[in-house]
Amino acid sequence: MFSTPPRSIRLFLVDGRPNGLRTAEIGLSTCKAVACPRTSLSELQSRAEARRTGVYVLVGEDSGRTAVYVGEGDVVMERIKRHNQEKDFWDHVILFVSKDENLTKAHVRHLEAKLIAQALDAKQATVINDREPEGGPLPEADTAEMAQFLEQVQLLLGIFGVSVFERPSTSLARIVPTKPMLTNPEIEPEPEPESIFRFSISGIIAYGVMSDSGFVVRKGSQARLEALPSLPPYSVARRDALKENGVLKATSGALEFSQDYVFPSPTGAAEIVAGTATNGRTAWKLQDETTLKEWLERRLDAQAQLGAFEE
Repeated sequence: MFSTPPRSIRLFLVDGRPNGLRTAEIGLSTCKAVACPRTSLSELQSRAEARRTGVYVLVGEDSGRTAVYVGEGDVVMERIKRHNQEKDFWDHVILFVSKDENLTKAHVRHLEAKLIAQALDAKQATVINDREPEGGPLPEADTAEMAQFLEQVQLLLGIFGVSVFERPSTSLARIVPTKPMLTNPEIEPEPEPESIFRFSISGIIAYGVMSDSGFVVRKGSQARLEALPSLPPYSVARRDALKENGVLKATSGALEFSQDYVFPSPTGAAEIVAGTATNGRTAWKLQDETTLKEWLERRLDAQAQLGAFEE
């Protein structure tokens, strides 16, 4: 996880559309990102960045779950054009090049290998790559430079809403829960920090926290062993994917989360836990029975009062 000092990022909407062709640069860095929907590849092809050596990420969905493919190329557009013919899952691409054009083939192979390894380790998305490249050795100085470049790539990916290359952060408004979750539902946890939510149904207990990335279900939480017919199809697909990649593992009478896992919404998390259609905003509760919905409303009211006081 990279450090998070204040950063200045220049975001440019090339065609004036927030979801169209966009570029992003970090102040005084050499890394430049270009994000493009699949429908605008002709515009991307005309840009100088597309003709450079770089690394890229294809982003889309597979079986209702975020899916990514990481690649590299001496001329990145040539690889992207090939994927446009051969791969169906993706709907936009983000490519990364160096503004000073100093990236070499060895550099981008190293970056590709690191990104694939991070995505596989985080288990927040389906990784479409059918192999995990080694990347090859780099000189010591180049390795250090690529570590810095990779941090910049991760930051810019987050700007474009792609946060699947690192395990989820559970911090929100300086509240960082650190207590491990208990895997035995018969043992009551110690008093919970104010940001840890609990969901209990049919003897199943799960814990989660809000974060900048979404709703994070904590390692050791449980989920219903078998889904009910009322579980929406997209949640069925997500449960199956989580079981397949080892995030959810069968234990005695339940499934158990083998790691922290971030969901895009509290409801998405609650449905996986309950195995049925569920309103996560009312299902997740603090120790004092305050629902997530009530907690969020209180935070909003408190912030409004603080703003009025400062005025």
